[in-house]
Amino acid sequence: MQSKLIQVSVGCLIKDDQVLIGQRLARQSHAGEWEFPGGKIELGETPVDALKREFVEETGLTTQNWRLLIRYPWDHGKVQVELHVFVTQDFSGHLQAHEGHEFEWCPINQLQKRAMLVANKGIVRALQLPDRCMITGNFADIDDALNRLKSALAEGIKLVQLRAKKLEKEVFIQLAKQALPICHGHGAKLLLNAKPDWLNEIPQADGLQLSSSAIMDLTERPIADSKWLGVSVHNSAEIAKALELRADFILLSPVKETASHPGEAALGWPAFAEMVKSIPVPVFALGGLTDRDRATAISYGAQGVAAISAYWPQPI
Repeated sequence: MQSKLIQVSVGCLIKDDQVLIGQRLARQSHAGEWEFPGGKIELGETPVDALKREFVEETGLTTQNWRLLIRYPWDHGKVQVELHVFVTQDFSGHLQAHEGHEFEWCPINQLQKRAMLVANKGIVRALQLPDRCMITGNFADIDDALNRLKSALAEGIKLVQLRAKKLEKEVFIQLAKQALPICHGHGAKLLLNAKPDWLNEIPQADGLQLSSSAIMDLTERPIADSKWLGVSVHNSAEIAKALELRADFILLSPVKETASHPGEAALGWPAFAEMVKSIPVPVFALGGLTDRDRATAISYGAQGVAAISAYWPQPI
């Protein structure tokens, strides 16, 4: 019989693009590894109440205005927990190590270089990802594509999936090579929606986005851990496969009916939320959504919204 999940609150306290992390003590399991502060939710506490208490006890800091970042279960072997992860920038007081931990403010973009507790991988990824993912749509030629990309980046897009199924490999690579410095110049990540070996042609690209049909024959993660791996899925079997391949994030669709797939059954928000709650990596909601759905998506457990038409600029 499966043991009851222990409910745990975890806090990501942000200051100047850095997050507070603590090193586990010698007497603890996984000694020396780094994690985000938090602890067990006591009887009668809400997750936020528990987090506020834990921060006072561990760090001496008074915190408020926590918002949910991600929630997922984790199997530690003998112990199964459910992590309720929150984020805030609102705190006061002076940092103190009341329980003997070493604390450090770590740049968010450097977290993957730390020996982080493996259960915290999903938290790291959620912190490093924005809440909008733009999938490129139609364009007339490379110049048109690059002009639309520049417009989207000027509007604050920070995660771009370069998707151009009709292009031959050589043209796609040419487009990607020109798009990459533009994205990086705006502080945005560029992922290639392409075959894994195409990434070898553009080693500076940030990662790869794979379709559900492209993952089923894979037996291991197809790219290095230093690159981002996103996977598009539609059901529980595809989610399980994506996690087996150690995807860094998932695009789950269709949340709503889409014009490109008329008549295809949509998940709807309740079913989306039910599927997301067991996924230990960030999930973007996809399918028939606009930017107005972003807050709703987040409230149902999503990292944010992925879309083509909502974010890919139309010709003027």
